[in-house]
Amino acid sequence: MSKSKLGMISFDINKKFTSKEEAYRYGKRLKEFIRYSCNKYNWAAQALICISNIKGSSSYLYFEHSGKIGRPKKKRENFEIKINVDWHIHVLLVSKPSYAFWNKIKEYLDKNWFGGKRNDCINCNNKKVYKKSCNINIVEYYINQSEEILFCNYNCRDLIPKGYSLKDLYYANLKMHSSNKYYRKYINRKDEIDNNYYKIKDFYWNVTKEKNEKDKKAFMKCVQLRKIAENYEKLEIGNLKRDNNVQNVSHQRIFDETPF
Repeated sequence: MSKSKLGMISFDINKKFTSKEEAYRYGKRLKEFIRYSCNKYNWAAQALICISNIKGSSSYLYFEHSGKIGRPKKKRENFEIKINVDWHIHVLLVSKPSYAFWNKIKEYLDKNWFGGKRNDCINCNNKKVYKKSCNINIVEYYINQSEEILFCNYNCRDLIPKGYSLKDLYYANLKMHSSNKYYRKYINRKDEIDNNYYKIKDFYWNVTKEKNEKDKKAFMKCVQLRKIAENYEKLEIGNLKRDNNVQNVSHQRIFDETPF
């Protein structure tokens, strides 16, 4: 196993699918490629492969409590009336190594999902796969719009503590939303449920903490440089106006002192 650190990235894939079943097949192929890469290169990875036709931030998922015996069903609470869009896939990857694995997946997607002519690609352009640096806050956005999720967890036993997988985070998120929905039912366990979710989330926050700090410093540096440039531009404009005023005064004096 490489000595590199765990890293996190999201993939936005500019491919629309004609049905849920088709999107699920492509998701299964991606999951198999991640498994194959982990076995071949002795890499480690966890992933959420989220299959959705839901507009982002338009709804959330929770467990329904119907009083029936058995595992509760997932239900969706909508914030908007129109929430459906074309079928698409989002991917959240936590891996070691980071950049090498990310590039390997991007190469796979570009070659196998966009190579040649594909009649099932409704809306594709030259920008096919976006790799986006992210932190764990994006997980709620992905979970809330997912209709199906494929979980990957390969060679992570020594990297991810038991009970802290992305799958554990997913179910903790739904339980937290359920405790909000059925507050009276969970009133004695509400703090425990919330704390469990944020405990797992904090683990993944720390995965990207160092990079988050670097990105924050880089952003603040850009802001400072932009502010310095703006102040310099204002100073230059002020100097130019002052020089023009001096020239105008000089010209007026010359005009006033002429004998004609």
